[in-house]
Amino acid sequence: MKTLIDIKQDMSELYEALKVGAVDIKIAGELANISGKFLKAEQLELAKEIFMSNRNRTLTIDSE
Repeated sequence: MKTLIDIKQDMSELYEALKVGAVDIKIAGELANISGKFLKAEQLELAKEIFMSNRNRTLTIDSE
């Protein structure tokens, strides 16, 4: 599994390759799309972890 650092590096390399014409724009777009989906999956996993860690907290209301 690639880390977020790996994805950032890959996208940087893809950008540079696209700038010099070493990669087709359609292929670059597809690779960027796949990376975006990977990042979205990571975002959802983080949101789930945050939700689950806050789930056990209870709200106490002081009723004086």
